[in-house]
Amino acid sequence: MKLRSFVGFVLLILVSCSKKNGTTSVIWISGFKTTCESGAGASNCLLINKSNELANEEWELFYSDIEGFEFQEGYLKKVEILRQKPNDNKRAPMDKSISKYVLVKELEKRQDHRPSLVAHWQLEGIHGTSIDKKITPPTLDFNLSEMKIHGNGGCNRYDGTIKQLGIKSIAFGNVLNTLSICAEVNVEGQYLGSLDKISSYEVNDSILNLYDGQENVIMSFVSHRKTDNRTKIHDIWSAVRIAGSPTKGMVPVPHLEINTTEMKIYGNNGCNDYFGTLTNLTENSISFGKIGSTRKMCPEMEVPKRYNEALLKTRTFRFDGQALIFSDEEGEEILTFMKTD
Repeated sequence: MKLRSFVGFVLLILVSCSKKNGTTSVIWISGFKTTCESGAGASNCLLINKSNELANEEWELFYSDIEGFEFQEGYLKKVEILRQKPNDNKRAPMDKSISKYVLVKELEKRQDHRPSLVAHWQLEGIHGTSIDKKITPPTLDFNLSEMKIHGNGGCNRYDGTIKQLGIKSIAFGNVLNTLSICAEVNVEGQYLGSLDKISSYEVNDSILNLYDGQENVIMSFVSHRKTDNRTKIHDIWSAVRIAGSPTKGMVPVPHLEINTTEMKIYGNNGCNDYFGTLTNLTENSISFGKIGSTRKMCPEMEVPKRYNEALLKTRTFRFDGQALIFSDEEGEEILTFMKTD
């Protein structure tokens, strides 16, 4: 204990002495880092706020290391730092300081809720109206490292930038989307057109609300984080039972590809190729939107018909060993799959 106290005393003296050769300042450090371009190339930089009590939402990149500072994702830290200027005339890259920064002391620590934005968000309501369960809901994913967003508007994929992300404020930059024409009813136009009206947000566990400048709720989302089941179901599956009857001997065997990133499905029902959307996917519930397909006539059409009907009746799923089992509203098994190697 005496040795530890002595070391701390020496460090305190060293910092106190070094202040004569530098200046101190108090800053807030963000609970997440972002990609930045420094003299050595791309790296992860701290974000800082120079407001004493986070009175403003102005965050800026901090390109240097802070000796003695421990970064913790998800936590805001208010710190006093010492800036020491070198004695020589060495020049640094334009985006990187040659000054040395040293932690004097940590003054305060708070939870930073912004990293909790990193989830797969599914739209629940827009402008006060709940999303119809029969349509494909828009999705929103945040990438704080690159300060970008992406998702599906209900028909097309889109990508955009995050211009500002404060403790409460948020603003999106230009959003670009693909230009597919979708026959299904959707709210894509309304959704994409509302993104540039957003000025603040509130995230509370699995709920995300986005507000306009008058603090009206514009959009509400529920999170579908990458759980074990949601990750596991993202694969290609071959049907082994339809309504309890084995598919053994069928050529071709019906199969299903589930893409949880795009909330899409593809496959073959034993005769025709099909494609559709996922309108709901949680840890154990799943449902599909309208399914389109080719229109070939095959010698045996009864099984493909039953397969299509079963897909549309699916409401829940579970895993039994390596088997993926779909059930209807009553919990009755209607389709069983095995992973395709």
